[in-house]
Amino acid sequence: MRKKSWLTGLFLVILSSITIIVRMYYVNYMMSEVNINEDIYNAAKVSIGTDGLGAVFAEGFRMQSLYIGNLYLAFLIFGNFTVAGVYLNILYQLLTVLLVYIAIRSVTNRYVGLAGSVILAILPIYVNTLSKVTMQNMLICIAVLAGTVAVLMIQWIYRRHTAKKNDPAQIVTDRADINEKNEAPEPDMDMEPVRDTSMKEIHYDDLEDNKVQYIENPLPVPKRREHKEMDYAFETAVSDDYDIKDLDGKDFYDIE
Repeated sequence: MRKKSWLTGLFLVILSSITIIVRMYYVNYMMSEVNINEDIYNAAKVSIGTDGLGAVFAEGFRMQSLYIGNLYLAFLIFGNFTVAGVYLNILYQLLTVLLVYIAIRSVTNRYVGLAGSVILAILPIYVNTLSKVTMQNMLICIAVLAGTVAVLMIQWIYRRHTAKKNDPAQIVTDRADINEKNEAPEPDMDMEPVRDTSMKEIHYDDLEDNKVQYIENPLPVPKRREHKEMDYAFETAVSDDYDIKDLDGKDFYDIE
């Protein structure tokens, strides 16, 4: 843990040094002129002629009022609005680079965060905005600050949820809840109790159904043959003794 904290501190120092060196080089050798916003310049001049910093927020809090207040404090140090605006932009960009490192390190790791922050620190398009004394750099810094806070909050919530999930006490509680849900329900008192027949002799008379229960034959069997009945050709009387006495007109036999 100490090694990681030491490494993080070293990376912050490296980022700060690179950011300041690149911007000082740009201010001394590459910046030809400074463009200050006319509205900001006039508002800052008015604040100096009145009650100082208190007059900046006389009409309520606004982003422009916040920027002019910071510009007024820088003016008290450097004595010039254009110079104060340039160094104020350097401060905003330095804070933005450090915040980007913190955000990327929280999502990935400190090495990826260092690489991304160095790219932002030396990015020419971003460095060239130093010569524009506007609210642009302050708005970028505030946006990155809000994003970094959101990332840190999400990471903190995720870590807390994971730690709570892996807590041994919580695991025991969850298992107890699962076991309680899986337990069989209590027997209903209205239900008929089942007789225990495991340890006594079973008698034939104790069975509810004494008939033999056959299982259905699953194998194919031949079709049952229908029984045929044979009947007589003549209807006979009930008292008939089956002897034909009158043979007139009947030629069943060759009688001579």
